[in-house]
Amino acid sequence: MTSTTTEQFRNSLFDKEDFTLTFELVPGRGSGGKKIEGLLEFAVQAKNDGRIKALSITDNPGGHPALAPGSLGLDIQSIGIEPLIHFSLKDKNRNMAESQLFECHRHGLESLLVLGGDYPRYGFHGQAMPVFDLDSPQLLSLISSLKRRPVLLRHVPGGEMELPFMDFLTGCVVSPFKETEAEQKFQYIKLEKKIDAGAHFIVTQLGYDMEKFKELVQFCKHASISAPLIANVFIPNTLVAKRMAQEKVPGVVFPDKLLKTMVDEAENPGKAEEARLIRGAKMISCLKGLGYDGIHLGGNDLDFSKVGFILDQAEFFESDWREHLEEIHCPNGKTWYMYNRKEEAGRNFSFTYSCNHLIHNTLFNGRGALYSIFRAFSIFCSKRNLLHKLYNGLEHVVKKVFFRCRMCGDCTLSESGYLCPQSGCPKRMINGPCGGSINGFCEVYPNQKKCFWVNVYDKLPDTRYEVISKNDLLPPKNWSLAESSSWINYYTGKDHHKSS
Repeated sequence: MTSTTTEQFRNSLFDKEDFTLTFELVPGRGSGGKKIEGLLEFAVQAKNDGRIKALSITDNPGGHPALAPGSLGLDIQSIGIEPLIHFSLKDKNRNMAESQLFECHRHGLESLLVLGGDYPRYGFHGQAMPVFDLDSPQLLSLISSLKRRPVLLRHVPGGEMELPFMDFLTGCVVSPFKETEAEQKFQYIKLEKKIDAGAHFIVTQLGYDMEKFKELVQFCKHASISAPLIANVFIPNTLVAKRMAQEKVPGVVFPDKLLKTMVDEAENPGKAEEARLIRGAKMISCLKGLGYDGIHLGGNDLDFSKVGFILDQAEFFESDWREHLEEIHCPNGKTWYMYNRKEEAGRNFSFTYSCNHLIHNTLFNGRGALYSIFRAFSIFCSKRNLLHKLYNGLEHVVKKVFFRCRMCGDCTLSESGYLCPQSGCPKRMINGPCGGSINGFCEVYPNQKKCFWVNVYDKLPDTRYEVISKNDLLPPKNWSLAESSSWINYYTGKDHHKSS
């Protein structure tokens, strides 16, 4: 049964006359103490004030262990304000994800912000193993299936049982602040997949380029996306701003203009604090003027008195927001914009892509010249033990040499420019990139290794948006196929193509 606070949050989101405000809470490591007490006191004050509709709770931000968001969410729910649970995938496989969805539903924690999450970092005895069994569009698809009361298959535990109706309110995340063409196009492609998979609202990554904020509004109009847009307004202190400027926060490029302003302000400590709060207030008023449906507010050293001051000042600046737009506009330098730009240069010819595409179309396309012959040969080999082993070994050698294949048994090479995401992407993303890249480089290997999906983009012969966005959402891999032949699995209808 949907809680009253969930309904209030939902109603605010979808009421075009209501500007929705959420605030981000970041639990620390441990189960209690002054940190948690401070967050709960903030929740009490936010409830009494009434302007904030939900308090979002992060899930192991930065990849470090912290108090689980559901635990703090129950405390906040009891205060009478809606908890927006960050539901990330770095630490849980699909079974644990479904189990935690059941747990959230049982306790009425029905507002979820679905995201892949930061790559796991230091924990007990060193770095944790990343999971990423699902990506965010796949998890959104799972959540949407629970709304349809699916009946379990006969052969699974509890088979033919109808699951209860679960009507979660789900948000997704997008970054409009990417610097390169490849990163930005894939962010928008993945956003469309998230919306198609069932996301109800959109929250941006943090950024300070107002043209990029405008661009996202424009993109959603072009793509006929009507989901409420919530802009992330993050108000850092100088210490955190410097850390972001050093590219130590995944996916965040902190603009030089803003850093210089904050460093100059820090020379007068008495005025620096008010200056950053006023800047945040102006940003809120401008984003509301640009057409955003709400604000996801966060920052360092923000007690509720400061948040209240920011919200009061934002209301004061609303009437003349255009006058402040240029002042708070902080671009990232040589940033690629999707609109209002010159015509794209022609694509370079990729010999390896062309060869792989020719082979794929010849052998694995139903209309290919050798499709029927190779299909019959593959099925013949699959039914004879020795031939099956030789066939499997040959495939392994060929794909290991040319694609660094991990033999997952469900190949998606043709959907990723004939590059293997299982070996090329630390998070093994098959539906497009995460949001953690910076200037084209992977979140896990900053300034060392290009993002896998940037490499994919560079291989493609045609990168017009309407061309590269045509791939459907790929379902999660069936790991029972691991170490088996993906070619045989394709021809016998065992891989992801069976649902195409």
